[in-house]
Amino acid sequence: MKASKEKQYPAQADCSASTQRSARRARTHRSASGRPVAAAAWAAAAGTLCWLVASGETRAAMDAAPWLVLASWVVYVAQWLPCLRVDGDGFTLINGLRDHRIPFDTVQDVEVRFAVAVRAAGKKYVSWGAPTPPGSFESGFAHVSDLKSRPYSMLPSNERFNHQPTVSTGRDEIAKAWQEARTAGLRSSDGTVTSTWNRPMIALGVVVLLWVTAAQLF
Repeated sequence: MKASKEKQYPAQADCSASTQRSARRARTHRSASGRPVAAAAWAAAAGTLCWLVASGETRAAMDAAPWLVLASWVVYVAQWLPCLRVDGDGFTLINGLRDHRIPFDTVQDVEVRFAVAVRAAGKKYVSWGAPTPPGSFESGFAHVSDLKSRPYSMLPSNERFNHQPTVSTGRDEIAKAWQEARTAGLRSSDGTVTSTWNRPMIALGVVVLLWVTAAQLF
């Protein structure tokens, strides 16, 4: 009877790990400047068109319209759309025209320098829209901090302690999600990373480019 009970423990552990993964809510991480920059660019484009029309420069407005729409499309793809999503099973890197679905069991390392990069299945996938603070850390979870830039106080034992509280950032949560998934047990995905093209946005970009070309020819 004891042997029979002991065999049931691994199944209970697997069930608990599965429940933890299911309970983890999906979160979306974005660059703090991406969407404000996009909104400012669109406002400038709209303001330019309105100013030309209000000034009676109808022809100039028609000539500028396709270029402004093209610029707005580029801003949407490069600034507004990119993000990094984390759920119970892995990462989703949305990079404007190409997206990557990376299961946790394929991840080999997570790096944050000037951009967030996920090494998985022997390749490196860089996120365009993940948060990238001034500080950096790499190789999973080892933080690299510039100690000289932080205020410290001297203790009698000639030791120093930092007055600043620890602040959890988006990049910390990205690494933490991978760490928690490894601790809870990784769900098998056959080691496959799925990459897909954003066909609607590509088609829209082609249409805008054709409009720009036609405006120059006629």
